[in-house]
Formats: sequence, structure tokens, C-alpha cells
Amino acid sequence: MTLQTYGTFGFLNPGQLAEEPLMLLDFGIEKRQSEKYDFYNDDRDYDGFLFQYTFQGEGVFETEEGSRRLSAGTAFFSCIPEKSRYYLPAGEPENRWEYLYVHFQGPAAVPFFRKIRDSFGPVVTVPADSFPIQLWLNLHEDMTNGRQLRRYEGGDLVYRFLSSLLRTLEEPQRPALTPCVEESIRYMKEHFPEHFSIEELAAYKGLSSAYFTRLFTRETGQSPVRYLTGLRLSHALSLLLNTTMPVETVARDCGFSCGNYFCKVFRRASGCTPAEYRRRYGG
Repeated sequence: MTLQTYGTFGFLNPGQLAEEPLMLLDFGIEKRQSEKYDFYNDDRDYDGFLFQYTFQGEGVFETEEGSRRLSAGTAFFSCIPEKSRYYLPAGEPENRWEYLYVHFQGPAAVPFFRKIRDSFGPVVTVPADSFPIQLWLNLHEDMTNGRQLRRYEGGDLVYRFLSSLLRTLEEPQRPALTPCVEESIRYMKEHFPEHFSIEELAAYKGLSSAYFTRLFTRETGQSPVRYLTGLRLSHALSLLLNTTMPVETVARDCGFSCGNYFCKVFRRASGCTPAEYRRRYGG
């Protein structure tokens, strides 16, 4: 990956909340080479959360459990203060460290940080073309060209970053789908209002139901029944919120065999009946 522009941007708190749930403090793209670059996170003159993503070269991140080399595509995520350290390795004059960093604060970041650290550790691998990385690259380009953030926009960007980072880590990129699975997904999207079974869909593709289910689940991460039910429920939500159609009609328009079965599936997914959902959230 070739970086065209380096530089950092800092932000004052322009909001009017006593304590903003999320606040972007500064971020930037930097390059370190042939210089002292070494920070201990338990002895800093600021606090907050720091995410630092490597584009090229290598850095090192240390915790009490050990150290990790940070090559391209890896990042550390720390809460300052904490017992950790990051640095450019000394004695390697040819090495450089080119990275993106984001520094932010706010109590709303805590559950994201805990979930990521507990599930994936302090060092994570994230594709450079993924949304959480591209979000900051695009903003950096815009800020370089003179863009100014609006009030509360920094916090909104941080929330989008944290939610997309967690989603990217939990749902790693899967290999391309085989034609069979890709065609089956297209068929489900186009025909979900019709009443058909997974067995019938598998037979249509010339496969046994068991083999088709294993293949679909391996490539998509969910069974074909769950995928098809998700399509039907998503459409049902739209009909419940935007029409006055009877529940029985909604059920049949979404591919469910009858209203009773639809209500059972809907309650299992949402915790309430379709009628209760419409009363709570319908216009």
C-alpha cells in the first residue's frame, strides 16, 4: 500500500454535552525511521484509547504477556494508562514504521474495547481495504483538503469505527462463494415470498438436502434455513411497520405457511408477537 500524505489532525471538544459518550481527540498517518520512537502506556501525559494500524514496515507492541511484531495489516488497541509499550525497534536502520493512529475518549468506547480485547487480544489483524481502515483514510484525505468536522461528528465517526471494527473482526472475510451457493442466495432473494422448502431448493440444484446445507453453512456461516428465514423476517418487519395488513396476510406475503407459524418464528427472533411489535414501533 502506497501512502501519499502524512500528517496529524487534532480536535477540540466543540459539543455542548457535559460528558460526551465518544470524542475524537486526534488521528493521523505517520512514518518513523532512524529515530527514537518508544512509549510506555503506563506513564503518559494523556489518557483515552489508542488504535494504531501498520501500513508498512514493522513496530513492536509489548504487554505483560509478551511482545508482538506489528507488520502490515496488524494493529494494537490499548486503553491508556495500561502496562504496555510500543516502539520502533532500535538497531534496525533500514526498518521504518508507517501507520495510522486514532486517539479518542468516552465511556461508550469501554464495551467495544473490552469485547475486542477479551475476544481477540491487544493485537488484531484487519484488511487495509476494510471499512474501519478506509473510514480514517478517507477522512485524512478530506482533512488534508480543508474539511472541518461538524459538531459531534468526531464522536459519530468513532462509533462507526468501533462498531465496524468489531463487526470486521467477528465476521472475517470469507472466500468467494461457489456458483451453487451464490445462485441459491440469488434465488432466495428473488423468491422468498413463495412457499418452498430447503429440500426443494437443494433438489433444484441437484443436491441432497444434507450436502447442500453443509456447503451453504460452510461458505456463508449460517444454514440455508436461517438465511431464508432472515430474508422473510426482514420483509415482515417492513410490512408490519409500514402497512396495516393483517398478520395472516403478512405471513403469507413473506413465504410463511400460516399466521400461527409466522408468529412462533417472529416471537423466537424478536421476543414479542408481530402484533406487539407493530404496536410498539409502528407509525
